[in-house]
Amino acid sequence: MWNTRLWNTRRLLTWSVLAAPSALAWNHATDAGSLKETLETNDFTLVAFVHPTDPQTPLLEPEWTTLQAADPTHITSIDCSLPDSTTLCFTLGVSSFPTIRLYRPSSSDDNPNNNHFTRYRGPRRAKPIKSFLRRMLRDPLSHVTPFNTTAFLSSDSILFIGHFPPSSSPDGSESGDTTTKTKFENLAAKYRDRYSFAIHDDIQGVTGDKDSGKAKIECFNIPDELQRSITEGLDSEKVLEEFIRVCSTPLIPELTRRNEIGFYKSGKSLVHYFIHNDKERTEYVTEMLPLAKKYGEYLHFTTTDVNEYPDAVEMMGLKRGSRGLSVQTPSTGDVYPYTGKERLTANVVEMFLSDIIQGKIKPWQRPWRSEHEEL
Repeated sequence: MWNTRLWNTRRLLTWSVLAAPSALAWNHATDAGSLKETLETNDFTLVAFVHPTDPQTPLLEPEWTTLQAADPTHITSIDCSLPDSTTLCFTLGVSSFPTIRLYRPSSSDDNPNNNHFTRYRGPRRAKPIKSFLRRMLRDPLSHVTPFNTTAFLSSDSILFIGHFPPSSSPDGSESGDTTTKTKFENLAAKYRDRYSFAIHDDIQGVTGDKDSGKAKIECFNIPDELQRSITEGLDSEKVLEEFIRVCSTPLIPELTRRNEIGFYKSGKSLVHYFIHNDKERTEYVTEMLPLAKKYGEYLHFTTTDVNEYPDAVEMMGLKRGSRGLSVQTPSTGDVYPYTGKERLTANVVEMFLSDIIQGKIKPWQRPWRSEHEEL
């Protein structure tokens, strides 16, 4: 487990600028008053609350300035360390950095119980932030037909489509909040910031299932090339929540302070891969996806950003700041860093895992330090 100190659409935006690297710097709101005015007058405003002493703030800077260059009117930031901004940040309830929120004017009823803002919960990178904004600027629930389903499935990474015959509640009625359709609509409202939802007007479904007598919810995990459906237990909130969790969990996730506990408690060994940027992550995930599917019952394949968690690389037996792979068995504490010279293809990694299982590779021995060194 990582050391705890490591974790200290009304407008179509012009996103082509995202394809080019940005050399821009922070362009904060000039003062608290101007930000307050922007929040009250804009139809939407995406705000990053940052603090220069926080280690994550410099990592967000190039991502945010790229986004802001695409739409400076609706995307801004504020430095909460400045005297004029500190009070506003405190009043708005900002307690950690960087915090990213999408604000709507007070006349909006999207978030009546949450001060009219939606908090962004994903990776602090331009592409997923852009996807979040696109989801929030359209209706939480779309309607698709056999003619536009393909376009809908190309609009996001994780998508859910509900198919509901005229009567889909347990008692056969279509009234009240207990209907399957209503539950699906509630889920769409709850998770609209993270996933895309639609109701299909042709209840046969995208999969071609002719069983039109049952309600069905389909899930499409585009990055992992996985598709699932569920027809039973749709009247249970617990079942629906679990279905969303399973469908949305990537086969090769990013390991962060927010999700590490779950992986370490699972009892599976972890195959860590340390990367510097999205390009390295994408290349690795594409290459290792078949392995992650094949060994998912026994192994967790993960990626970790060395820029965010530099000490984690050394803890896994690799050179600080380097890209590399290491296998960890939480139950024993054993670590097996890959030290070979071959390029990390799926075949190379599978052979490495086989050698570990057969005992051909011994666990990494951490450098010994005396008590005096510790002091």
